Amino acid sequence: MKKILFLLASILTSNAMMAQEVGTRIFLRDANGLDIRSKSASIENASYLFHPDYLKASLYTRAGKLKSDAKYKLILQENRLFYMEADGSDMEVVSPIYRIEFEMPNGTTTVFEKGFDVVDNLNQNNFYQVLVDGKAKLLLDTKFATETKMVYGTGAVTTTDKLINYYGAFGTKIIKVSKEENILSLMEDKVAEMTAFIKKEKTKFKRQADLEKLFNYYNQLVK
Repeated sequence: MKKILFLLASILTSNAMMAQEVGTRIFLRDANGLDIRSKSASIENASYLFHPDYLKASLYTRAGKLKSDAKYKLILQENRLFYMEADGSDMEVVSPIYRIEFEMPNGTTTVFEKGFDVVDNLNQNNFYQVLVDGKAKLLLDTKFATETKMVYGTGAVTTTDKLINYYGAFGTKIIKVSKEENILSLMEDKVAEMTAFIKKEKTKFKRQADLEKLFNYYNQLVK
């Protein structure tokens, strides 16, 4: 009886694993030997891409860096990561990737990360662009609003607006950055120094360059 139950359990487990793998293939393996899987998929709205071209990139799981010669695209609206097969077809990475380091055409590197606490309507699967890395991270979230209108003499015209918001992160804690109080609540160990810096620099919290300078200053203080 025990043998029959064991055999039945084994069959059920095997079937469950096969069900999870239907339509997927092993793409890479991480440092712990965990399978990184992908599936055939299509990129439906190119307007939502971080960059229109496939780019070389380094991928990271929590176990470490993944080695691959593939090129990737990231759909910011849906937080979906794609790569291109040798035959030119699109494949979506379906296993957890928490960090992407894109090699840009101009020689720079653009980093995206996820795994931060829920904030606004963004969950832990949301990829943020890392503008400043360090003990305190300055993050950029980019989404899109698409609208189609009927225009006399032209017909249907579709426009896409880019929606940008800045966030500060300390570990997994994350807060939207829109005013001085947000910054001070995140950098509470250096309130006096940050207050003085904001006043001296006349920081504008909707200006990316000002925010980058602010976060870099804080990270220098806490080295």
